[in-house]
Amino acid sequence: MTDQQVTSNTPESGTQSTLSTALTVGFGGALLIAFVSWCLFLFNRNTSLVVLFPIAAAVFGGWSAVQLRGFTGPKLRAGILSGLIGAIALSVFVGSLVSTQSETLEAFEHEKNSLSSQGLMTFGIVAVAMIVVGALVGVLTSKAKSPKKPIDWRARFAWICAASYLPLIIVGGIVTGTESGMAVPDSFTTYGSVSMLFPISLMEETRIFLEHSHRLFGTYAGLMTIVLVVLMLARPARLLPRLMSIALLIGVSAQGVMGALRVSEGSSALAALHGVLAQLVFALAIATGVVSSQRWIASHSSDESRSEARSTRLFALITSLALFIQLVFGSLTRHTDSSHPLMSHIGFSFIVVILVIIAGAKIIKLGKKNETVSAIRPYGAILHGLVIIQFVMGWGALAMTRTGDEDHPPIPNPEDLASAHPIRIGETIVTSTHHVVGALLLGTLAAALVWSLRLASKRVIR
Repeated sequence: MTDQQVTSNTPESGTQSTLSTALTVGFGGALLIAFVSWCLFLFNRNTSLVVLFPIAAAVFGGWSAVQLRGFTGPKLRAGILSGLIGAIALSVFVGSLVSTQSETLEAFEHEKNSLSSQGLMTFGIVAVAMIVVGALVGVLTSKAKSPKKPIDWRARFAWICAASYLPLIIVGGIVTGTESGMAVPDSFTTYGSVSMLFPISLMEETRIFLEHSHRLFGTYAGLMTIVLVVLMLARPARLLPRLMSIALLIGVSAQGVMGALRVSEGSSALAALHGVLAQLVFALAIATGVVSSQRWIASHSSDESRSEARSTRLFALITSLALFIQLVFGSLTRHTDSSHPLMSHIGFSFIVVILVIIAGAKIIKLGKKNETVSAIRPYGAILHGLVIIQFVMGWGALAMTRTGDEDHPPIPNPEDLASAHPIRIGETIVTSTHHVVGALLLGTLAAALVWSLRLASKRVIR
């Protein structure tokens, strides 16, 4: 191993690592708070801040404690910086609470993009509270035992970045399932305001809440991707994670533009393409997290396991292609009323299930060869579990969406929301679960694929 290789593969240390740690803890904690809050507001848009604040503090405190236990630097400083970064990151979502709360859309015309003094004070309290919680966690974890191996916080941030795409996919699936995609008329703004400042008081209509929050999670995922690219480029890193993070940023940007065009053009074709690209970007994010990890870098295989890895690599590639085709069929089925993609989706599902089961079995077999290749083994078991759930949910979705002779109702425009058909909660749960599990299946296979590529290669990673 060369000196250059040692340098590029060694986790950050000292002061430099404090910033990477704080970014990971802060952004990850803000993401958890945002998703938990979204779940609460989904069921009750009038959820009191008195209820929300303690829950948010507990979520951030628990997350920070788990993460900072593995940090070997000055934990108090890292905790304070984590709270500050978390508060800044959370502003993407808190803007809906600190803006002037209009009573009607007509009144909003004169009040949009304005902040209330009470709201700003509330955000100040939130920021101070997160910093205090971070500091307390830093003090309480200062005596925790140091991990046996130093943590590469830049690689961990890559995983948190990948995780930020999952709420986006979850909410996006629900948006499609509830026909909420056209509930907000403008593409890059929300009823004429900066999206982050659209007041929660105007989100009583569920479809507006879903479509608007989908955009906020998209903004957050884009912000995290930008930070990931900066982290990868700011200090020495291997070429592959750098290139993959840049590709990820391009993919996320394209996804955002496509989502905006889908609204402005009202195009079902763009909606279908938007759904396909979302899952491909998520899979790329998972793969980026894998190749950024020290375990992936340090792994190697013997001649015997390398032969098995090459066979697994080939089968993982074939299965990935099959999953992509199935994803296209599924997206066309959700966004069009044509029976052709549906029939193709149903028929091809049997082939996909067989391929995934075989690929999972080969991955498990490869992982059993010896300890040096064991990291790939869990992905095979996960693939088996997910494909069973996906297959069952697919038939459930078919039963709930294609029963009877009624056509699928049209997507309501903003002026039609008051008289729009009610949301089918059961159907939305089943179809959205099918959508999310499909994304997890593709992401898991992407992780297994890059592992098989690594184990099949004789090259030394630099």
